Amino acid sequence: MHERNEALKKLASSRQTIALTGAGISTASGIPDFRGAHGLWKTYDPMKYASINTFNKEPARVWDLVFKLLQMVHQAGPNSAHHALASMEKAGLLHGIITQNIDNLHQRAGSRNVINYHGSIEHAVCIICNNTAPITGQRTPECAGCGKIMKPAFTLFGEAVPPAAFLEARNLASFSDVFMVIGTSAVVQPAADLPFIAKENGAFIIELNNEATGLTNYITDCFIKGPVEETLPELILKMKKN
Repeated sequence: MHERNEALKKLASSRQTIALTGAGISTASGIPDFRGAHGLWKTYDPMKYASINTFNKEPARVWDLVFKLLQMVHQAGPNSAHHALASMEKAGLLHGIITQNIDNLHQRAGSRNVINYHGSIEHAVCIICNNTAPITGQRTPECAGCGKIMKPAFTLFGEAVPPAAFLEARNLASFSDVFMVIGTSAVVQPAADLPFIAKENGAFIIELNNEATGLTNYITDCFIKGPVEETLPELILKMKKN
């Protein structure tokens, strides 16, 4: 309880609060995580379906996974955790979201200052011309400029995070007073560095997750255990009452 009260005080006085979100914030929307017991990687080997090497050799295999993911995303909607963060931003209590997710549910919930750290599933990009295009239907998109099969506009295994997102996320983490880690175990690099960057620069770390992670007993100042679609709205409600 002491930790939560301290977290509420820090949030109330923070000049820059930033949230890092992962797959755990979208599972309640019907989008499975990747590494859990029922994660997508149990069915789809990421090295066979989500790597740049596979795309270069067998793009159809990558697009097979993309179309399945896209169907899930289109059937899903933002849940109470997404809406809670959007309400924080609207109230001036949250100043940026860095999401590892590619589902755009934060934006659909109304959040505006969102960094899609790993890109978006809604678009495709040509690795030859850099042209982009929205993904429509189940047809593999081809570049209007060169006719080549386009790549989904999110980071595949073996690719680097887009430089602009990488630098902007580090900047937000560096200048945060409160850094919220929500629904992520924070083990995938380079996103895993962001809580440490925030901590090294004096941020108060609030972690919300179903289970403890490698951060919990290491750099986390306040750990709130439970489904984030329940714990996050509860935290926001307490903030408003205070």
